[in-house]
Amino acid sequence: MAIRRREVLLGGLALAQLAAAARLRGQTNGAPTRAAVVVGVDKTGDLPVLQAAASGAKSIADWLAGEGFEVKLIDDSDGKVVTADSIKRAVTELVNRGTLTQLVIYFSGHGVAFGTSEFWLLTGAPDDLAEAVSVTECIDQANRSAIANVVIISDACRSIADFDTTLLHGTVLFPKGGFVPGAQSPDVDRFFGTRQGAPAYEVKLAADNFAGIYTSTLLDAFKHPRPGMITRVNNMDVVSNRALKAFLLDQVPARLRAANSKVIQYPDSKVESSETAYIGRAAALATQPAGPAPPNITISDLASHQFSLTPVGPLSSLRDVDAEALHRASADSELIRTQHELLDAKKADSFDTETGFFVTGASVRAVWIAGDQGGEIADAGDSKDRPALIKIPHGYQKPVTTALVFGDGSGTVLAALPGFIGSVVVSSGQVTSVKYSPSPRGSRRDEYATENTRIEGLRALAAASAKFGVFRIEGDKETRVAAGRRLADQIRVLKNVDPTLGLYAAYAYADANLLEQVRSVQSYMRGDLGADLFDVALLADKLTGQQVERLRGEVVPFCPMLTQGWQLLRVRDVALPENVQRARDSLRPALWTTFGPQGMEFINRAIQLAR
Repeated sequence: MAIRRREVLLGGLALAQLAAAARLRGQTNGAPTRAAVVVGVDKTGDLPVLQAAASGAKSIADWLAGEGFEVKLIDDSDGKVVTADSIKRAVTELVNRGTLTQLVIYFSGHGVAFGTSEFWLLTGAPDDLAEAVSVTECIDQANRSAIANVVIISDACRSIADFDTTLLHGTVLFPKGGFVPGAQSPDVDRFFGTRQGAPAYEVKLAADNFAGIYTSTLLDAFKHPRPGMITRVNNMDVVSNRALKAFLLDQVPARLRAANSKVIQYPDSKVESSETAYIGRAAALATQPAGPAPPNITISDLASHQFSLTPVGPLSSLRDVDAEALHRASADSELIRTQHELLDAKKADSFDTETGFFVTGASVRAVWIAGDQGGEIADAGDSKDRPALIKIPHGYQKPVTTALVFGDGSGTVLAALPGFIGSVVVSSGQVTSVKYSPSPRGSRRDEYATENTRIEGLRALAAASAKFGVFRIEGDKETRVAAGRRLADQIRVLKNVDPTLGLYAAYAYADANLLEQVRSVQSYMRGDLGADLFDVALLADKLTGQQVERLRGEVVPFCPMLTQGWQLLRVRDVALPENVQRARDSLRPALWTTFGPQGMEFINRAIQLAR
């Protein structure tokens, strides 16, 4: 099954090497200012029973307690039931104290992904839709928690489930209202056991003795640190979060390779804290590894390298990777292949209209517009070689909500932007790419003429990186702000922001907790387009506490255009029109919002009411 943490026999690895780190006494004065909620779930509904989730959580809890953390362990050992409410109460109580400087949340168990959304499954899932943790929303709320350093550790799959997850919304662990205006924003460090879309694995050490390869390796980073990993902080030798990231990326796949395993697993970490931030101390002196490990070139490395070749520069630190190895990885990379496909896609340069859509990969059988006029299907397309051509009437002088219905009844909701052609790419029933380019007949064409090559390249790179979850700004606050400014300089055309790059950049800024940069993009785009694009307004906190129906004409369209935006509506307290909300249950796991046929029926009703 896609969600199963599969068993892998590691015959060559000694049990001692994978054991939990020795417990150390914490160095605290008075009440602990560091706390952790540690969760382990072996049995989830009727899914395959895991062997090492609960035991792994117990090992982590013991280690953190020895490091001076106040630990709340929640697991299903001895037949206990792990509920979302029990975890939320534990996290809420700690956050509401207002005294924590560091909070660690660890989970080991079954995990699933839906597009860019992720969930941890608890005892009652998947039958009980609330018995899951919405990881994406938790990260968003962690950014508002007023805790200096939040560390989220996940030893769980991030692959698509074998069951329908469209109704799985999950639970948000963090309470609302923790954010203090003017206070320093938290650094949220994320340590995921595997890359987006991939499984995580359990290992068999001996008969009836299992361990999560990721959890075992994480603990070993502190027990057996390598040269260069130890940092001196407050007269203690510690393994920083940055050093932990590098160790996990090297050692998890190395241990699987050493056992001649047929599977591979690449951890995915995002560290925002400084070089002195850490979870635990080094339990021993650094030791030299037996021999050099082959370089692990990840999609994140490739994305960073590709951005470093543009005026944007790297959005995260560039690892010291062998140039030849990087070249070999690039030649066979899904990221680079997707980037080239987007650059080579058919373009709408000859489409004779001022405002409209150019659709490849699907035919279009209907166009619905939230206004008094309808769209014109100049060519329905054939879903293969002939693109669909959609004209938007000249009467729309401002952005307008538009729904495109594809030949199979599925569809999408986008903003039609005056003077732009929206090029939509559909693959396997999902909208994989949307880009806005100035119409050949529009007044903006000359503005883009000298910038076209640069903008096209950045759009393709941003879209490909977003598809694989690696269009993100990393590093400490100073580094992120500098990278954000470089990105801001490159998404502009003269004094305006390219709509496509503005959307992608807003998500990257929000993920990096750079609210001022999000608001800058929102201000530029609103001034240029005459209305807010839903996603950008959402990320800029302009929709918080609002009912979208009351913002007709001011915010377009009436729902997120990128699928990941749907996962932020609840935590941002944004109320969609009733029919749009009902359409959500028909969302497909695409990068851009794509509804199944039933969802498009609700969108039709919403469009009718918006006229």
